[in-house]
Amino acid sequence: MRKKECEKCKKDFRIMFRVQYTADKNWVFLCTDCVSEVKRDNEDYRYGGTWKY
Repeated sequence: MRKKECEKCKKDFRIMFRVQYTADKNWVFLCTDCVSEVKRDNEDYRYGGTWKY
């Protein structure tokens, strides 16, 4: 079973979301909880797909 590490909380997950959420526009993988946290009232937030395994 493959997993990826969440860029923000550093925990491993099987389902991740590719997003941009900072002004530098770098794509990162975040877990569900971290995506919910960073997208709230964030003009820099952009969804780029779901990674599943």
